[in-house]
Amino acid sequence: MAGISTEKSPGGVAVITLAKEPVNSMNLDFWQGLLQAFEACENDPSVRAVIFRSGLKRSVFTAGLDVKELHAPSTGRERLLNFWRTLSRTLTRVYRSPMVTVAAIGGACPAAGCCLALCCDYRVITANGSMGLNEVQLGIPVPVYWVKLLVATIGSGRASRLLQTGVMPASSELLQLGMVDAMVERPDELLPHATAEAQRWLANPDAGRAATKAFLRGPLAETWEADIEADSAGLWETMNTAAYLKAIESVIARLSGGKAAKL
Repeated sequence: MAGISTEKSPGGVAVITLAKEPVNSMNLDFWQGLLQAFEACENDPSVRAVIFRSGLKRSVFTAGLDVKELHAPSTGRERLLNFWRTLSRTLTRVYRSPMVTVAAIGGACPAAGCCLALCCDYRVITANGSMGLNEVQLGIPVPVYWVKLLVATIGSGRASRLLQTGVMPASSELLQLGMVDAMVERPDELLPHATAEAQRWLANPDAGRAATKAFLRGPLAETWEADIEADSAGLWETMNTAAYLKAIESVIARLSGGKAAKL
């Protein structure tokens, strides 16, 4: 299932591992697999918490969206609409889930990977990690609901600086900004820390915690979900502008030269 696997423990915590080598590029198949895995956890009454982690050989959570999905000449309107709907439904499902959600971030976590992490309740990162919505450095606008998500997480002032410069702060600054909740020194400490934190949250009854989470996240989640169709159609129009095509084709050229690109 697109390099995605799920392991469930007796304590009510499921671990979804993302292992699509080499960098967990997030294409349509990836998002479909991730949504299917997450929905299966939500539909299992024995699962009360989900941890997202990378199973890659390198120090990357995910390098972000597969740029080919965003290149209009390489795709088509129907595929793009399906891609953006699936991506958005996955993110909103995670964001509003009554389950406890934890992102265990090993290494680099740009763009769409950052968005997935921000949708979680708790984020822990390795000391060598970095994370951010860096689209503007590539000449691409940050999707509007990703902007709203970061603003909801760290406030408009801090978010404005990060979003307009496209910077990806290192782990120590992420802690100061409140984009992550904890940092561990070594990759092998990530999952134990994430599991212990999930269990700490599960010490409280689900009903009260889940209702409170809905109060906190419901307004943004409902607006985001209601706007998915219009947002998808708007992206297709943007993808066909000269400025956007130039930026995407520049990224593709760099990728073909062996350099990593993150969207």
